Amino acid sequence: MAGDILQGMNNSPEKPSSPFGPFELSDRIIDDFMRHSVFRSDLVERLCRMAADSDAGSAREAVKAIFPGLIERLNDSFDPGSCSLYDRIFARIIDFHRNLPGGSSLDEALNRFGIFDENDLLLRKNGLFKHLTIPSDARRKVGKVMLLSRVTIGADVAVTSVILNKLRTILPDVDFVILGSSKLRELYGGDPHLRIREIAYDRGGTVLARLQSWLEVCRAVDEESAGLSPDQFFLIDPDSRLSQLGLLPMIIDERNYYFFESRSFSRPGIKRIGELASRWTGELTNRDEPAFPFLALPDEHRSFGLEIAGKLRQSGAKRLVMISFGAGGNHRKRVSDGFEESLVNELLKDSTVILDKGATVDEREQIDRICRSLRASAGKVVEVDESNAGQILADENFSADVVTWDGGVGRFAALIAASDEYIGYDSAGQHLAAALGTPSITVFVNSNSPVFAERWSPYGRGRIDVVHADASEADQKSDEILSQVLKIHEDKITKQTK
Repeated sequence: MAGDILQGMNNSPEKPSSPFGPFELSDRIIDDFMRHSVFRSDLVERLCRMAADSDAGSAREAVKAIFPGLIERLNDSFDPGSCSLYDRIFARIIDFHRNLPGGSSLDEALNRFGIFDENDLLLRKNGLFKHLTIPSDARRKVGKVMLLSRVTIGADVAVTSVILNKLRTILPDVDFVILGSSKLRELYGGDPHLRIREIAYDRGGTVLARLQSWLEVCRAVDEESAGLSPDQFFLIDPDSRLSQLGLLPMIIDERNYYFFESRSFSRPGIKRIGELASRWTGELTNRDEPAFPFLALPDEHRSFGLEIAGKLRQSGAKRLVMISFGAGGNHRKRVSDGFEESLVNELLKDSTVILDKGATVDEREQIDRICRSLRASAGKVVEVDESNAGQILADENFSADVVTWDGGVGRFAALIAASDEYIGYDSAGQHLAAALGTPSITVFVNSNSPVFAERWSPYGRGRIDVVHADASEADQKSDEILSQVLKIHEDKITKQTK
């Protein structure tokens, strides 16, 4: 596995030419540990100093070297040894930032937990694995369960919702609260027994800003647990970035704090992270039956998807295929512009297509190019967004070959739910489709370790197909990838029409 991590160095973001730049340091930190079992605390501190530089441009480069360049590479390997290295690196990062002039509030909060240096952080983290199962008497006392968000939508659906779904089988009358993004209300606002407590986490912010979001989480946990004794609530941490993957404490008395280290947890024959989350929660609850990801869309969103789909079917659409070429701004997860345009054109031979416009400027521009090409060949394209959705639905003559959607994740999920099929890259969409039971095809362009693709493949009750491609050759093999996707698509049609 160490070889996989080192191989992944070539897939880091573009590095500056200086041999002493931040990305060079991140490479050295991993290389020295994996090849020589040497932890270079001095290099971690040097990276931290670069990230705290008063020059905003230099600081941004160093932050990229810390997160995509170092932390994400370690975590995406799903290697137990990398978990240990992560803990040592991030404990050093936390200790550095608590001693900055702007880190006094972070330092004070850590002191209240009895954590005075990086060794205290590591000692606490190493003691988290004492829980094997939730005692039956503990279940009877609990009235509330808090779950930390994984921060990204896809991970919350694939992991957090699985854990929640399992816990509800043994705690059906308990209040559940997810501490996370307000966007989660668009996906789970339809569940009256589940509440979203909004927590902001700036994924594009400085290291200190990300660490300080922990203070907000601590306040939220304190308020949610006010008036409750430590044995009257559970706090579930599914390897959350809010706790910096378990390093930062949330409560003094951790008797009912349960931590799922998703990067190291493994069981024979189980590869997908959603299925591993189900197994971990099964062992925690002593219940063997599998749990699956789920969504609880608010009625307003679900109705929107059904109305769009209904109008398209009334106008003659025999089959609806929802497509998202969004990849979270990571171009290495894409095949090519040509592949995407060809896929849409081929699907239009037997289906009406709903295209999500994505979340970045580049993704929207690509969808706009596809739409211009379709219009030039006499295709009818209708663009729908949050502002014109009501007008579109009121049009009795509404029809289209392609509908584009530019808006919130709740309506995006509702369109997936109302479609016959979903196709997309490795992104949140594949996990939404799996949770909804919509048959799906994921084009998994992988630039990480082989285990990464196994872990993040979607998990759910419906038919799920994954086409794997290596990022280094995806563009050259775009025709082959297109053929594989179309073959699976045609097989779905054949089986569904029998």
